[in-house]
Amino acid sequence: MKGKNKFIAIVTVFVMLIMLSGGCGGGGSKQPEKGRIQSQDNGSVNNDNTVQVKAGTGRFFENGITLPGELQNINALKRLEDGSIAVIGSSRNSRNGKKTGRENSYSYYIFKSNDKGQTWEKAEIKGLSGKFMQNAAIAPDGGAAIFSYAETGKINTYISDAGGETESFSFEFPDKKDTGHVMCADYDSEKNLVVLDAEGSLFKLGSDGTCKKAFDTQGESINYFYITGDTLVAAGDNGILFFNTSNGEMSGNEELLDSPIAKNQNLASASSDSGWPMAFAAEGGGNGDSLFFASEDGIFHFTRGGSIAEQLVEGQLVSLGSGNVIFQGMAVLDMENIIIAAGTSAGYKLFLYSYDKEAKSAPDKEITVYALDESVFLRKAVSLFQKQNPDIHVNLEFGLSGDDGVTLEDALSVLSTNILAGKGPDVLILDGMPLDSYIEKGILADISDITGEIDKKEGLFQNIKENSIKDGKIYAMPVRFLIPVSEGRGKTAKAGESLATLARTVTQLKKDNPSVNAIPDKGTRTLLRDLYYADSASWQKEDGSLDEEAVKEYLSYAGQIYAADSCSAEKDSQDKLFGDAALEGEKLGTNQSSGLVSGDFQMSFGTLPGIYDLQDMISTQAQTKADYCLLNGKKVKSYIPYLITGITENGNKETAKEFVKMLFSAKAGSSQLNGIPVNRTAYNEVITEKLDAQNVKDQSSIAFGGADGDGKMYGYEHINLTKKDIKKFTDIIESLEKPSLTNRVIQEIVLEQGSAYLLGVKSLEETTDTILKKVNLYLSEQGGILWEKETGWHGFLYCQGLQAYLFFI
Repeated sequence: MKGKNKFIAIVTVFVMLIMLSGGCGGGGSKQPEKGRIQSQDNGSVNNDNTVQVKAGTGRFFENGITLPGELQNINALKRLEDGSIAVIGSSRNSRNGKKTGRENSYSYYIFKSNDKGQTWEKAEIKGLSGKFMQNAAIAPDGGAAIFSYAETGKINTYISDAGGETESFSFEFPDKKDTGHVMCADYDSEKNLVVLDAEGSLFKLGSDGTCKKAFDTQGESINYFYITGDTLVAAGDNGILFFNTSNGEMSGNEELLDSPIAKNQNLASASSDSGWPMAFAAEGGGNGDSLFFASEDGIFHFTRGGSIAEQLVEGQLVSLGSGNVIFQGMAVLDMENIIIAAGTSAGYKLFLYSYDKEAKSAPDKEITVYALDESVFLRKAVSLFQKQNPDIHVNLEFGLSGDDGVTLEDALSVLSTNILAGKGPDVLILDGMPLDSYIEKGILADISDITGEIDKKEGLFQNIKENSIKDGKIYAMPVRFLIPVSEGRGKTAKAGESLATLARTVTQLKKDNPSVNAIPDKGTRTLLRDLYYADSASWQKEDGSLDEEAVKEYLSYAGQIYAADSCSAEKDSQDKLFGDAALEGEKLGTNQSSGLVSGDFQMSFGTLPGIYDLQDMISTQAQTKADYCLLNGKKVKSYIPYLITGITENGNKETAKEFVKMLFSAKAGSSQLNGIPVNRTAYNEVITEKLDAQNVKDQSSIAFGGADGDGKMYGYEHINLTKKDIKKFTDIIESLEKPSLTNRVIQEIVLEQGSAYLLGVKSLEETTDTILKKVNLYLSEQGGILWEKETGWHGFLYCQGLQAYLFFI
C-alpha cells in the first residue's frame, strides 16, 4: 500500500500544478457561471455583442388568453387607436362534421376586445368564405387588409372595415421582379398600407391598386417589419433599421438592437410569410422613442438613442423560450400589460404579460440543467416547469451549439472540470456522455424514488425502466426513445429482421433492378449510424470492452450494403440534414417512407423518432402496401435512448428532483415528436389521439418531388391509425430488450473508422483492430485509477490525455 500512496501523492501535486496553470478544460472553452441573465447598472452593449440587461423591480407573469371559439389561426394582432386590441384570424369550416374541401374551407374574422381578451366582439370578414388567404394587416381603427397568394403576378386584396364589410382590388408589384407575394404588411398611423415583396423591398399600396416603392432601404434587403405610429421598424440581414413612414427616409439604426441579431442570425430572417422571430411595439401604440421588442429570449424595453435594454420578461421563464415560437404581433396596452400573439408547436396562442409590483423580481431557487445538444423538447419542459414553479429559475445550458468551434472533447472536458470545481450542473442530460463512468465515479444520485413515484401514478414502460437499473438503483433513465425500423413490400418487408438478411436482400434487389436504388442514398456515416443503433446493444462484454467478432460482423454487413447500392461515395447526403436538425433541437428519423411512394428506392430502414412519424409511415403504406419490422430484431431488440436524465450527487438535489419528476411526467411527455414517451399515460394519450387524429380532420397531406428532379410530384394524405396498428407498435415497444450504445466518443470512433472501411481505405481486419484499440484506450482513460477503500480515500483520479483530475466523492 505504501507504493500506491506514494504514487497518489505525486500525481496529486501534478494535478495541483495543472489547476494552478489553468490547464483544465478543452480548447479554451469556459462554462458560464450559474445565475440569471447578467445585469449591470449602466446597461451597455458588450464587446461580444450581447445586451446588458438592467434588472427592474417587481415581475411580469404570463397568463394565457382563451381564443374565441371560432378562431384556429392568428394572422395579426394590434393595439387600436381607441386602446382596445384586435386580432385577425381564420377557422376551418365544416359541414355535418365533414370538411368542405381544402380550397374553400376557411372563414376569416376580426375580433376586438376592450378588457385584455376576457371578452370579444366578433365580425366575420365578408367575401372571403371559400378562399385561402396569405396574410393580413390591421388598421388603427380596427379595419383590415387581407391578401391572397399571387396569381399570374396579381394579388387580390380585400380591405375590410371594423364590421367586416369589404372592398376588393388587385395589384402587382412594379417591374414584376418576383412572383408578387406579399411577405409582410402593416398600417401606419395615417392608415397608409405598407407591404413587403419577396425581394425585400417596401412599397406603399393605394386603395386604387397603385403600388409605389416609398422607402429608401439603401441597398438593404428587408426580411420583415412592424409599424409603430409613424416609425417603421425593419429587420435586415445585418440588424434592425428604422424608417420614417411620412417621408420614407431611413432614420438610423440602434446598436443595442443590432447586437442580438449579430449573436443569433435567425432573428433577422423570416422563416415563413405568417410569422416572425421578433415582434416590436410602442408604448400605448404611440410614436415616442419608448419601444418594446420580443424574441425567444424574452420581452425587452428600451429608449431609442440609449444604451440600456431592460428585460421585462425572461424567455426561459415563459412560453416564449420553449422553442419554435413565431410572432404574429405584440400590443403594449401600458407599461404593465403586454399582449403577444404567437404560433407555437401547440397551435396559435395569445399571451398576456402583467406586472405584479409585489412579486420578487427573481426566483428564490435555481438549478442548472446541462445537455450536450440543443433540444426543443427540453426547452418546452423547462418553460412548463418554470410556469408551474415561478420561484425556481432553470438555467439551461447546451455544450455543443454548433457555431462556436467547441468539440465534443472540449465540452466533456469543461463539464468534468466544472464538476470537479463544484460548479457542475444539478441535472445532467446524459445523451452522448460516458454514463457508466459517471455512475462508477459516484457523480450521479439515485433517482429510483422519482421513477417509482411516476411509475405508480402514471406508469412507465417496464422494459425501459428495468434496463436503467444498476446495482438495484436507477442513476439515469431516458425520458423518451426512438426505435430502428425496416420497411418494404412483400418479401422485403421482413428483410431487415437481421443485418445478414438485410445485406443479402439489398444486394439481390440491386442485382435484379440495377436502374433503381435498393435503399435511400445514405452515404457512409448515416448508413453506419443506422446500423449502429440497431446492432451496438449486442457489442459490449461484461467488462465493458467491445466484442471483436460483433464489431467485425457489423462492419462486414455495412460494407456489403454500401458496395451493393452506393450512390454518394464520400458525400453524405443525409448526414448534413440530420445534423442541421439536431442543431435546431429537432429529433428527425432516417427511415424514408416517402421514397417508397415515389419509387426512388425499393426498401428503407433507419430510425423512427416519434408517433407522428409512425402515422406518416402508416399513411404511406396505404399506397405502397409496404409493412415494417424492428430492424435487426431477430438478433437484438434494441432502442435508442433519448434525453437520458440524471441528477448530480453534489448538486441541488431536492430542487433538481422536482424538475426531473416533471420531465418524466405525462404533462411534459405528451408530444408526438422528438421521441416516444417512456411515460405510459403520455404514450397512451398521444397514440390514442391518432385513432381520430386532428391532422386527418384537417385533411392534412404531404407533397414532394422525386429524387430524379423531373418535376413530377408525389404525395399522400394522413390517415388515422387503427387499433391493429397501435397494438403492433406497442407490442414492438414492449419487446425491446437493450439500449444501443449512447457514448458518442465510441460512436464517433466507429463512424470515422467505418467510413474509411466502406470507402476502401482500410481493410476489415485493420478497421476492426483500430476501433477496438481506440475504444479500449478511451475506456481505460474514462475509468481512471480507482482508489481502494482501505486507503481511507473516497474518490478517484481521472486521467485524460496529459490532464488529470481529482474527484472527491
